[in-house]
Amino acid sequence: MVLSRLLKLLLVVVVSGATAEASKPDPKLKNLQDIIEAWAPLVWLHPEEVFFPSSVDFHFQHTEVKTSNETVVQTSPDRYTVLTGPDTSDMHLNSVPDLDCPDCLLDWFAGENATPVKVSTYVFIRDYNDSCGTVDVVYRSFYPYNYGKDVCVDWEHYSIRIRNNKVTKCYVSVHSFGASYTWNDTTNNFQFLEGEESRVAIDVINVTYPKTVEVVEGFHAELFSANGSHGLWSQLGTHEYVHFPIHLRDQTERGYPWRTWENLEVVNYDPDTEYEGELHYLGYRGRWGNLKRGCEVFEVVSGECILDSGPGFWRPWPSDFPNDCPDF
Repeated sequence: MVLSRLLKLLLVVVVSGATAEASKPDPKLKNLQDIIEAWAPLVWLHPEEVFFPSSVDFHFQHTEVKTSNETVVQTSPDRYTVLTGPDTSDMHLNSVPDLDCPDCLLDWFAGENATPVKVSTYVFIRDYNDSCGTVDVVYRSFYPYNYGKDVCVDWEHYSIRIRNNKVTKCYVSVHSFGASYTWNDTTNNFQFLEGEESRVAIDVINVTYPKTVEVVEGFHAELFSANGSHGLWSQLGTHEYVHFPIHLRDQTERGYPWRTWENLEVVNYDPDTEYEGELHYLGYRGRWGNLKRGCEVFEVVSGECILDSGPGFWRPWPSDFPNDCPDF
């Protein structure tokens, strides 16, 4: 399974209207590139969503690199020139202009290309090179701003596990937790395997996860991005994941369809590689948003600040799935 370091897949998709039940897709395809395209998720953005996804290029255009003491060390970074290496681990991409208050908003927080959604989805693959033919594929989406929960910027993700060219599992990420599902050839969907507990509040509460992940338009997982907060769920409706001392709920609905396979940026990622060119930015080790503010009362009650720190750039190891291949 050899894949180039970077594939720009700009696909024209014709939707036939056939149901998943009628098409009965074969979950085994002949090569990895086919699988990546065929299993990329369909993500529904909420009809009232105002904070849309963007490319990393868009985000760089509106940020500067600062240290932990808020000293500017680089203006106008981009994917080719942003500072990289271990020394960037205590840096962050700060908004330009800076925020006057923790809950202030800037116009560019709305993201880009909202209707139709055509922004890049960033795909990272790992080939374990084991006797089971294990490959993990992680679909990452980027939002310049999250409203209501993990505020600031965000990387959400959805993963699939492949064994000998056959998709066997998926993982749906919701904020700082998520659930794994197993593919069922008989029912033609993913069925719930196990879920993680919510870790966003003082009181840890078990999350009620949807029991299935359905596939549509072939076998693209149908996912729902929560309004404002962008957590991914496999079922529309209201999902409350913290009940006490405060209530945190995600609202999902079919609004804007994001067919992620129309614009995939695929990387055969090696954490030990010093990338150049279009992938140079993968060497940046800092956080992707402003430092947290407004924590005095809110963090004690909810575990969150009014403005949370932007996330570090997620790397696909350790995997969402344990490797249970005998020779691993």
